[in-house]
Amino acid sequence: MKSKIFLLVDLGYAFDYFAILEIKNKRGILAEKIFNNIKTNLINEIGSTNFTEITLSNEYKNLVQANEKTFEAVEKARYGNITAKEVDDCNMERYNAKIALQKRFISCNNENSIIEVKT
Repeated sequence: MKSKIFLLVDLGYAFDYFAILEIKNKRGILAEKIFNNIKTNLINEIGSTNFTEITLSNEYKNLVQANEKTFEAVEKARYGNITAKEVDDCNMERYNAKIALQKRFISCNNENSIIEVKT
């Protein structure tokens, strides 16, 4: 079986994943090489100008912050220091930040371009 696979994901999902890896990289729980490989793949996919515009945007910053909150909430949940509803609220904030990024930067800017849907 292959050790790496490529998945078709929307822009918001891709940058949500990248934001999570950025947080893990900053916390020292992800190898720099892995982080840089994903960054290079994203740049190759969308171009360095688009990558820079996205990562410097308020939408991306909000996505990173929402992921940090979710990361912390999951850690608190591990020890019973937060309710499931609080974790869910953080995750919904993360989802909304991801959708906001998607809507700002996707070229066709319609609901059909968003793959993940929360209920």
